[in-house]
Amino acid sequence: MPRAGLLGDPEPYTFFGEFAGLPFWPGGLTLLAAAPGVGKTSWLLRMVHEAAGAGIPAALGCYEHTTGELKYRLRRQAEAVVAGPHAAAAPQAVEACLARGGQAVLLALSDREDTVRAVEETLLMDYGFPEKGAALLALDYLQRTPVVGLSGMVPEARRGGEAAAALRVLGRRRGWALIAACALRAAGFAGTGELADLLGDERVAYEADRVLLLRREDRPRDCGCVTVSAWTLKDRTGPQRSFELEFWGERFYPSLRVDGHG
Repeated sequence: MPRAGLLGDPEPYTFFGEFAGLPFWPGGLTLLAAAPGVGKTSWLLRMVHEAAGAGIPAALGCYEHTTGELKYRLRRQAEAVVAGPHAAAAPQAVEACLARGGQAVLLALSDREDTVRAVEETLLMDYGFPEKGAALLALDYLQRTPVVGLSGMVPEARRGGEAAAALRVLGRRRGWALIAACALRAAGFAGTGELADLLGDERVAYEADRVLLLRREDRPRDCGCVTVSAWTLKDRTGPQRSFELEFWGERFYPSLRVDGHG
């Protein structure tokens, strides 16, 4: 057994990239919690596209939207990158933006068949994800990820903890970074933000390395844009922090403050 004095500094949280404002490290599991319609899917989509553009294998597996719907949102996001929240975007520039992250994998998943293990095998066998190495997998969302128990499919109300545990095992086994959208209890929509607000049993928050909460701060403006606050309820990699995003509703784009609003 190694002695504590000889361990040195293993640096377990060495980030391999920052995408859409969030840093990621091998094996880490992040949960992104919010009420419906706040922008979780769009933020995940931006992360995956930016990771792919940086040469990191990246995928978004979605139990909520079709592949066509995800591609539509991604194109609108490319328009936002090129021309801001409202201005007309030159088609050639939009295509060039999309091409930079063209290796991103978008999967429309079934909440009856596509378990964590099934998604893992699909990415390994069909899309060449590394058996061990830096990659980013986003899931939308945790509570719809199917989990098979001894007596059959685990009910949706109880599967969040099991799904989170499966994602954590996957991350540790492959060295992939995992981020999953997570549902909140209705009572937590307007609360102060507690780990107990996450839907499911206590393992949902326990298994995660990092939990972020998103909340709208005001009503959408006439242009469709709205301020969204983000803060950490839990973070094993460092101190908790809070920051603001601006969701450009017309283009499904979670804008960081450096992006500006035209």
